[in-house]
Amino acid sequence: MAKKTKFKLTLVRGRVQLFAFLFGTGIFYFLANLEPIKLKRFPMPWLVCWSDPLAVGACPAGTIQHFFTIGAFPFFAIGFLALIGAIFGRMSCSWLCPFGYVQDLIYKMRDATKWIIVTLLALVVVYLCWTSPVFATKPLRKMLGSKEFNSFYLWIGLYIVIFGAVFSPFFIKKIKKFTIGNTLANYGRFFFFLIPFLLFPLFVEDPSLGTNGPWFCKLCPSGSLFAAIPQFLINSFPKSWFPPFGLPPNSPFVPYGMSSYQDIRSMGQVMFGLKITMLILLIWVFTRSKRAFCKFACPIGFIYSGFNYFSATRVVIDKEICKAEKCNICWKICPMDIKLYDRGSTSHCIGCLECVTRCPHKAAQLVRPSYLNWLFPRRSFTIATKKNVEAKAN
Repeated sequence: MAKKTKFKLTLVRGRVQLFAFLFGTGIFYFLANLEPIKLKRFPMPWLVCWSDPLAVGACPAGTIQHFFTIGAFPFFAIGFLALIGAIFGRMSCSWLCPFGYVQDLIYKMRDATKWIIVTLLALVVVYLCWTSPVFATKPLRKMLGSKEFNSFYLWIGLYIVIFGAVFSPFFIKKIKKFTIGNTLANYGRFFFFLIPFLLFPLFVEDPSLGTNGPWFCKLCPSGSLFAAIPQFLINSFPKSWFPPFGLPPNSPFVPYGMSSYQDIRSMGQVMFGLKITMLILLIWVFTRSKRAFCKFACPIGFIYSGFNYFSATRVVIDKEICKAEKCNICWKICPMDIKLYDRGSTSHCIGCLECVTRCPHKAAQLVRPSYLNWLFPRRSFTIATKKNVEAKAN
């Protein structure tokens, strides 16, 4: 009976993640040809770029940075995240976040990810060459007989050499897996939260805007995946191609300020190339390390992590049992690749609850309030008693 519960939870979490991915990114509305719920002004509890043409809500990271750039405090966004964190800790990272779901899929399909990387590399090279000054100003036929075509060849060759040097580690089979330690992860996420997420929007001006800008958003891999690439694809093909897929000409899904063939060029070769380059690098990292972005750089996860120590719903570990048994089952199945009995692991736990249902010694236990008994029944989870929680706190 216990074995069925273990696999049932994995199946349920996968379905919830898939639904949250389709809903949060707007793909559900796109496929069903429905009007989206207009929540662009409302922050979601997960990481999805506001610039995503299909997104139904705003990214809390972008919302917070936007308020910082205009010199205001994001009371609503911070309060919303605090409410979610106080009840569920980081559970939304595991159950709802679309980008977390993408990281889980990439790690599970790591053997096939090589072809995804090659496809994205080809996309970057084609885009950068397509937007080069030589290619943009003259038709290809005229370029064939001109001296400028030599520079076009040089342009292509330069990108191929650079990308070949940068991405050659992707195909080194010796690097099969690596784990980001808790100490390194803490330094990394503190740096990304303090510098590009907090201080830069407050004090550093964005030349393209003329005001302070959301610097973390500019290089965020979630924005690259859910916003930059879809906008590139939508604006690279005739709009007549989209109505069969449920995208009418006046659809609210059409990205703001990106409505014409020429607008995509205004994104800038350097920024687009840099965003996609970082995304491809991270995809390789995701094939070798579980949820590396969540653990090392996500500012929303950093905010949630502070609530893991006292949230109403959280996982507690009997460290004595764990260390005595040394089975490490929780580490093997953990999507964050952490040993829960190690110091500093509590803040990295994303509440997937796999360890709670699959620990053979019942060392991993769930703390949950009485009003969530229906969501986390005792028959399916090892529930910590008040006495055990107090003992672990002491």
